Amino acid sequence: MFRKIIYLILIVIFIWYGATHITELNKLLHAFAQGSWLWLILAAFIQVAFFAVYTLMTKYAFKVVHLRRKFFELIPLVFGSIFVNVLAPTAGQSGTILYADDAARRKESYPKAVIGNVISTISSYVAFSLILAFALIYLKSFNLLNDYEVIGAIIFVFPAFIPGILIFTAYRSPKTTLKILNIIYRIYLKVIKLFRKKPRLDKNWTSYVANELYEAAASISKNKFVLFQTLGLAFIAHVINIISLYVIFEAFEIHIFYGALIAGYAVGEMVRIISPQPEGVGVTEAAMAVVFASFGTPLISATAISLIFRAYNFWLPLGLGFVFLRFLRSFSNEKA
Repeated sequence: MFRKIIYLILIVIFIWYGATHITELNKLLHAFAQGSWLWLILAAFIQVAFFAVYTLMTKYAFKVVHLRRKFFELIPLVFGSIFVNVLAPTAGQSGTILYADDAARRKESYPKAVIGNVISTISSYVAFSLILAFALIYLKSFNLLNDYEVIGAIIFVFPAFIPGILIFTAYRSPKTTLKILNIIYRIYLKVIKLFRKKPRLDKNWTSYVANELYEAAASISKNKFVLFQTLGLAFIAHVINIISLYVIFEAFEIHIFYGALIAGYAVGEMVRIISPQPEGVGVTEAAMAVVFASFGTPLISATAISLIFRAYNFWLPLGLGFVFLRFLRSFSNEKA
């Protein structure tokens, strides 16, 4: 019953979210009307390839910590996490809860599932860092590098590398990790007491999670080759994403140099990650359009191209996430 209530709440939030962004959706429909449908269909298929590689990357990230997942088992989780991260924003951690809950229902280690998801995220960020570095250098060579882009790149470092530092700490200093978990557990008890609820986590929870985190971190150290495979797939996923963006440019019969293409993609992706707005809705499209326009693309066309790219890369996955949510163990009666 509780899961059904949560699911109904998410449905209501989803409807509200769509209704409050009706202006963006209308602009999107207008943008699609301007481009060649053959090229736009091709771009859509390339986006399918992007999410396939992204899912495969997640599969390898879980393999690093010795959690086996079939490719098609991960698809609902990948899209479901996108949906939950947008509609229940908690600094991008809502989706991680889905992975943890899925592992718990399989009677597997949920801390390892969390780390598996963190490895996937960090791999994507590290691969993107290379693209972002190229983009900043390219913008600088044309005297188009702005202060907000430099500040954004600095801010990007925090969500990209802090989780990695925490995993490293769990491996190198288990005692420090245990102390941090004990502090978290005491805060949890105080919060539970305020609501006059019985704690569902016992006093052994901190030692269990600390041990699981250490084992997962040790697995990373032992599975460096699989980790590099994960990084390679993350980079390939970004390349496919850029190719789909290039195809959308072709749909508008606009030829753009690869450097400008990568710069626009990189700035947009950076803004998406660091924006306080969930998935950077609105600001990401604007940032991409500004960069493309600065390299000579007409602003109207640049805006339409950015909107269509985001339709494939955000709005469509958001809708699919809503559909796939029902297939997750978290919202079904399946336990194992």
